[in-house]
Amino acid sequence: MLEDDNGFAILHEPSSCDRRPANASRGHCTGHLMVGPWPGRVLHVESHLEMNWAHCLNAHPMTRVLREQVGFDWTDGAGKRRTHYFDLFVEQSDGRRIAYPVKPEARVNDRFMAEMTAVARQAKQTGLVDEVRLLTDADLDPVELSNARLGYGMRVPDPEADHAAAAVVAALPGVVTLGDLVDRLGLGARGYRALIRLVRAGRLRATRHEHLTHATQVFSAGALA
Repeated sequence: MLEDDNGFAILHEPSSCDRRPANASRGHCTGHLMVGPWPGRVLHVESHLEMNWAHCLNAHPMTRVLREQVGFDWTDGAGKRRTHYFDLFVEQSDGRRIAYPVKPEARVNDRFMAEMTAVARQAKQTGLVDEVRLLTDADLDPVELSNARLGYGMRVPDPEADHAAAAVVAALPGVVTLGDLVDRLGLGARGYRALIRLVRAGRLRATRHEHLTHATQVFSAGALA
């Protein structure tokens, strides 16, 4: 169990979902991850695909709040009131609200699309969302996912290393590799983890869209100002 400087346990916030998924299922994967600023809030997923997309959305620079299983009451073609639960729901930093149904590409059919079209239209009419976007396995970017998972795995703060990394990055004159910065920090793996947290926070950026490694060229986001 992680503890703060005073010896108290660091606890995450509970999920804010409208429908709690089953803890286990024989038919598909279930699980959870922590989203938002450390120590985070629990977000439940009901498939490996949802887990992957949750990682990507959690790491996206436009995401301010990420929720799951957000309920919306809608009326189908027969006039029956039904409830749809959006798998993922993002409140962006620009104020826009985007709802995301998540579905394997192979299971997207005309019936599903017709229902989602009706749900999306009504959700926008009520003001719940600004947009509804379908996410499938065909849309996943393996580089984006890999880097999101890397950042997630290194999200636990290390105040000493984080402060040192921030100071080094703030003084960067141009482009260097992550490996070069690790050497300058002199903290080994702790320094590398701190640098990945700066990438995740948007304070350090890669020059190319690639898997983050020691060879990745990066620059300080402040250099753009």
